[in-house]
Amino acid sequence: MDKILHNLMEDLVIKQIDHIIDSFNCCKCEQCRLDIASYALNRLPAKYVVTTQGELITRLDSLDLQFETNVTTAITQGIILVGNNPRH
Repeated sequence: MDKILHNLMEDLVIKQIDHIIDSFNCCKCEQCRLDIASYALNRLPAKYVVTTQGELITRLDSLDLQFETNVTTAITQGIILVGNNPRH
């Protein structure tokens, strides 16, 4: 089986955007969601794992309260920035 390198942070940010963005009055189109994700991911540490292709990683073992707060803060800042300056 082929091994792949995967950043778990991407999964976490995409999942959290769906929950957080509903609290804001901003565009929820794919372009804005991806802009918010890229903003947040550029401000958060990467969490890479090696896995077999097709294997699903469903959680981050190192997820603690401060880590979760940092993710939420980065996403919220991205929502505010993108909401004020949409690219579409």
